[in-house]
Amino acid sequence: MRLYRSTFVLRSASASRWQADTLFGHLCWHLARRDEATLDTLLDFCREGMPPVLLSDGFPSGWLPKPLVTTRDKPGEGLCKCERIQKSRVEKDRLKGRWLRPDEFNRACHGEAVLPPADQPADDARIAAKNQIDRRTDTAGSEGGALYDFEEFWLKQVDVYWRIEDGYETLVREFLDDLKATGYGKRKSVGYGEIESFTLEKFDGFAPVPQANGFVSLSNFVPAASDPAQGFWTTAVKYGKLGEEAAVSGNPFKRPLIQLAAGACFYASPVREWYGRLVANVATDERVVQYGFAFPIPARLP
Repeated sequence: MRLYRSTFVLRSASASRWQADTLFGHLCWHLARRDEATLDTLLDFCREGMPPVLLSDGFPSGWLPKPLVTTRDKPGEGLCKCERIQKSRVEKDRLKGRWLRPDEFNRACHGEAVLPPADQPADDARIAAKNQIDRRTDTAGSEGGALYDFEEFWLKQVDVYWRIEDGYETLVREFLDDLKATGYGKRKSVGYGEIESFTLEKFDGFAPVPQANGFVSLSNFVPAASDPAQGFWTTAVKYGKLGEEAAVSGNPFKRPLIQLAAGACFYASPVREWYGRLVANVATDERVVQYGFAFPIPARLP
């Protein structure tokens, strides 16, 4: 598989986080409308544990998630007590950072002690006040305007990484053209998730890691039964919903799904090109599946 990177320049806020399973859902809908045979082939490969297209979550452009395990020296070793306390406070604040620059990420994957930089990208989430429209009067005529909170995600540019099997690059480019035309995530019909431009280029920015004994995942994922279990991770619960035409079906809600968050680290040697699985039985419609593959980057773990 060949490694690629896409950079999306956004024209508006998104109503969905940039996550691998949502992007994969868009890809499946794109194929469902144009070539169901190719969609069936793609999903069959994924069910067999051999995905021909692998993708990461979307990250603020120029940043990567901090591995959930990093080695670091004892703070203030060799300093006096007052200086040790001050250094420890500074490091404690910086350890709260979620993001590393690419060179820092590579160093962390090589087992170096790396602290997240102080100038972290701004939090992309914000709460906007919305009101409900009475369709009979076309006004917010109810008491208090029926105000409710709505979460939006503001990023100017988003990086997504791909591993693409030979013969699938054209399919991915056609999908990205369609995504640019239609938008990303929920509420795209009212202007959320508008994409101004995108790139898809081969990428060689992840430095080889000699004597790698594990990996860092660049996507949320659901481990397969045969995947390694020793590692460092946090969980995230995905409350998914069907998209496109299925969003107005009788029951568009998927069952809650526990995932391991991007940045999870696991011991494995040798490191494969993917881990995780395609998850079935996530909705009342048995045809619905959920993308749950990891995007592993080899690493030297402590």
